[in-house]
This record gives sequence, structure tokens and C-alpha cells, in this order.
Amino acid sequence: MFKTLKDFFQAHTDAADNAVEVSSAELAAAVLMVEISMADSTLQPEERRVIENALQENFNLPEENAGALIELAEREVDHAVSLYEFTSFLNNAMTVEERAGIVELLWRVAFADAVLDKYEEYYVRKISELLYVPHRDFIKAKLKASED
Repeated sequence: MFKTLKDFFQAHTDAADNAVEVSSAELAAAVLMVEISMADSTLQPEERRVIENALQENFNLPEENAGALIELAEREVDHAVSLYEFTSFLNNAMTVEERAGIVELLWRVAFADAVLDKYEEYYVRKISELLYVPHRDFIKAKLKASED
């Protein structure tokens, strides 16, 4: 069992079978985005593209690294018991504004396939609450993502 979140992320980002080094914030954000994409049971190609673009633009990852990070995030989503460990890490590593930016990315994933599933909306709301993003920022993020 891992003693700390740092140990958890270290074990998952430094593994020998992992071809890309990622920061903990990148992995946590990727896991949350993949979780939203899987809320309706399938990762649509449009959603995957949005996640890749978000990782490349927000974390300055090259395309191949973003793809590898998504694959790692998919494995983590399959094994994660809850989202708390990921949101808790982001709460400690990011400002409120940065966490609101993560919520906007989650909305972009939810809107990617042009269908906002009720489960996607539920998970974005739940993650936003776990990230302690104020409701006004949650709504701003939703409106901004829906306009793009």
C-alpha cells in the first residue's frame, strides 16, 4: 500500500514500462478527463481528441506523450476506487483559478461529442465540488466550454 499520494504518483509516473515522464498534476487531470469521457460508458474519438488537445495545450505535452498519458489515465480509471485521491492532489497543487481551468477542461470533454449525457454532467459537478471550485466559476466554465 502507498504511504502517501506522492508515493502513488511517483510509482505511476516513474514506472519502467511507462515511456513518458509526467507530472502528478498532468496525470490527475488526465484521469479526471478520462473519467468524464467514460461516464456514458464509451470514450468517443471526439472526446479523446479534446483530451489530447487539452493535455498538449495546458501542460505543454508533445502529441505522443499526451497519447501515452491518456492510456495511463485509462488504466487508472479502471482501477480507481474514487476520485478523491486525484482531486485531493490537485487541491494541494493548484490555485482555485487553475482548478476552475480543470473544470472547464472537463466541460470541454463532456461537450466534445455534442451530447451532454446526464452522467457526464453529474461527474463534472461532483469533481467541481471535490476541487472546491465556487459555483459561479463552475457555471462560467460550463458556459465557456459550451460556446466553443
